[in-house]
Amino acid sequence: MQELLDQAAQQSKQNSSAGSSVACANRAFVHNSEAENIFARLKQKLLQIKEWNEKSALTSFQLFDSGGVARQEKTAAVNDFIRLDLHGSGKYDWVKIIGVKDATDETVLTVKPSSNPTEKQTETSVTSHFFTSDATNNFCLRRRENTIDFCVIGLNEQTNLADTKNFIETARNFATSNTGYYLGIQEAEWKTFCENFLKTGEREMVKE
Repeated sequence: MQELLDQAAQQSKQNSSAGSSVACANRAFVHNSEAENIFARLKQKLLQIKEWNEKSALTSFQLFDSGGVARQEKTAAVNDFIRLDLHGSGKYDWVKIIGVKDATDETVLTVKPSSNPTEKQTETSVTSHFFTSDATNNFCLRRRENTIDFCVIGLNEQTNLADTKNFIETARNFATSNTGYYLGIQEAEWKTFCENFLKTGEREMVKE
């Protein structure tokens, strides 16, 4: 996770069209054993995409397998797809799971913008997302003794203006990525997501 944070910091300093974003939360426990038990539960929840819907205020998530079939009960794996419904954005966005790193005290789920796997004749070169396929989002869960960190780290974020069907979709992608970035909408949403994700066992959710 630290390497990804360092990459994001480096990108934020560069003068380029591709940017980065970081949203994090952490939770400390009295005993290391308690943190270890909660971390084990959170690792499972991270790969159960249906659980994400209880943590998000503005976005809904649904898991699809590599064949484009909805499998909400499935444990997420490499080559699966996640459909994002950012409320009010006008269309679905799609990402593909390209990596799952599972270590003793760290789990990282990495996704990148992708084509829509449910279309009958999917054009895999067409990215159905407001960011280009060069972008990645990294969902990082880490335990440091009695503290658990959870971060969503975005890298190489650049507006997708090429894979659109018309001017309206182009404008929509620009507004979703750039307006959200500059006004902090996406950052605030992921921050809320991170805080809620760490509240395992608590019914109360942060509502900004």
